[in-house]
Amino acid sequence: MFTVYGPGITNPVSLEQLFVRHAVAKPAAVAAKQAIKTTIESQPGHAPAARDYHSSAATQQYQKAEAIREKSRSLKAGQIMTAPVVYVLSTATVAVALDALADGKFRHIPVLSSEQQIVGMISDRDIVSCLCGSAGVCVHCAKDKQEISLESIMKTDVLSASIDTDARYIARVFVEQHIGAMPVTEKDQLVGMITRSDILRAVMVNFDLNLWS
Repeated sequence: MFTVYGPGITNPVSLEQLFVRHAVAKPAAVAAKQAIKTTIESQPGHAPAARDYHSSAATQQYQKAEAIREKSRSLKAGQIMTAPVVYVLSTATVAVALDALADGKFRHIPVLSSEQQIVGMISDRDIVSCLCGSAGVCVHCAKDKQEISLESIMKTDVLSASIDTDARYIARVFVEQHIGAMPVTEKDQLVGMITRSDILRAVMVNFDLNLWS
C-alpha cells in the first residue's frame, strides 16, 4: 500500500498506478485432439487404482500453504525502516534543515505541518539548489537565503509506504521513480523512513534471492 501526501493531500495509490504493466496478447484457445483420461483403469484381479492424485481440495490446501509460506518470508517496510524519524516543520528555515541533515548525516528529511501531517520532503540537493540560486527557485528569497521558509522549496506530493508494504515493491519504486527515500506511515502518522541504504542493508542481512524475486 502506497499513499501520496502533501499540503491537504492524502491519496492512496495502487501498485498498478505505480508500475507500468505492458499488455500481453491473450493466447488463443487450443482444443485438445484427444480427451485426457482422469482415471487409471484397474487391472483384472487387482484392486482399483487410486483416482485423481491431485484432487482440487488437495491442490487448494497446497496453494494456501505456499501462500502463507511466501507471505511469512517476505520483508515488510516495518521490518527494515529507520525509526524514530527526524523531521522538520514546514515553517522552519533552510538553516534548521541544514543542521538536521548534518547532525543525522541524512540526505533526505520529511517536512511536517503543525498538525503532524506529511506535507513535503527536503533533500540536500534542494537546499544546495536554493543556496546557489539555481533553477530560479529563489527569485523571491530573502537576502539571507538560510532564513528561507522550507515551504517555498520543499518537494510536495510525497509518496509514502505503509508498514506492511512489501520491501520488494519499495525497491522497485526507488528504481523506476528515481526516489532515494520514502516515509513510512501508519494511520496517516509518520512512523519511519526507508532509504536506499536501508534496502541495501536488508539485502545484505537477508541474502536470500527468493525474498527479492
